[in-house]
Amino acid sequence: MEYLNIYANCQLVKGANMSLLCDLQMRRFYHLPNDTAEVLLFLQQYSIDECIAHYGEDNREAITGYVDFFVSRELGFIDDRILPELTAMELTWDRFADITNVVIEYQETIDYTGPFFRELLDQHLEGLEIRFYQPVALPELKELLALFSDSTLRHIKLVLPYDKSLNIATLDELVKKHQRVKSLLLHSSPEEKLEKIFSDSVPVYYFTGEINSCMACGEIRAHHFTVNTELFTESLRFNSCLNRKLSIDQQGFIKNCPSMRENYGHVADTSLQAVLDNKTFNRYNHIRKDDIAVCKDCEFRYVCTDCRAYIENPQDIYSKPLKCGYNPYTNNWEEWAQHPMKQAAIEWYGMAEIIK
Repeated sequence: MEYLNIYANCQLVKGANMSLLCDLQMRRFYHLPNDTAEVLLFLQQYSIDECIAHYGEDNREAITGYVDFFVSRELGFIDDRILPELTAMELTWDRFADITNVVIEYQETIDYTGPFFRELLDQHLEGLEIRFYQPVALPELKELLALFSDSTLRHIKLVLPYDKSLNIATLDELVKKHQRVKSLLLHSSPEEKLEKIFSDSVPVYYFTGEINSCMACGEIRAHHFTVNTELFTESLRFNSCLNRKLSIDQQGFIKNCPSMRENYGHVADTSLQAVLDNKTFNRYNHIRKDDIAVCKDCEFRYVCTDCRAYIENPQDIYSKPLKCGYNPYTNNWEEWAQHPMKQAAIEWYGMAEIIK
């Protein structure tokens, strides 16, 4: 008998109507009907012939097609038994640091060399996003990036307004000098396009929309989905938006996210330890997608970034992200801003004029 052995890095996530097969090693996903997912689960315990016998001869072609698909995509292989050596993947998640990711809304009047920022950099940070809503001079940008040259940061994302002077050659030179910069988003661009710099290793996204405040944040789109072990395992146990994240808004206030109303002090007179000791700072960390209305039935729930700042019911922290237009019960994407059920929340957040 022949058996389909599926690699442990291939994780199946069932939704209300569709499933997602996440290849965590190759960082890609496959959208599958739930019926197909059921067959794959059966094949993880029984031979191909037993599977055909179970589902009927009429389904032979479909079942062998699934097997061929898995083998051709290197998602599994055929053997004469289910190999016990293929142990289940470890799906725990933890980090040494209390804070791993930071978002900064840049403001030239803030001193980014102050005690709060020195404490923050001692946290062994992994990711930093710096948002510029107004044009920034290149020397000023270089000076800011130099502050992180000796940090543990693995990646920096820059969100900048489009500026003719920041051409591809200039950005390439900037990234070669500051190699922690792993992606750039240029908003207010005259056209939508994707360029790559630094030997095609760093994407530069040109976006025609204007990002002039935190109100632009929190949109859920399919091209924002990320398939990797880090996000997948973190999403199983923690909130994929706010867990171990800290933000500093344009006024220098310390928040979970720039879009959230509550703050935990100002960088000028607050210590990082005081923020970490504040129990309310961590209250969003354990809100998993499995706990959130609608999201818990969505097959994309472990590859999605989530948003707790803008939600459909501002009085219910467990409600669906406001800016998500995906319906896991119909598997259709709709324009979220036009949805009649979201209009009350749009008014509540005061974003009606912004999204017109």
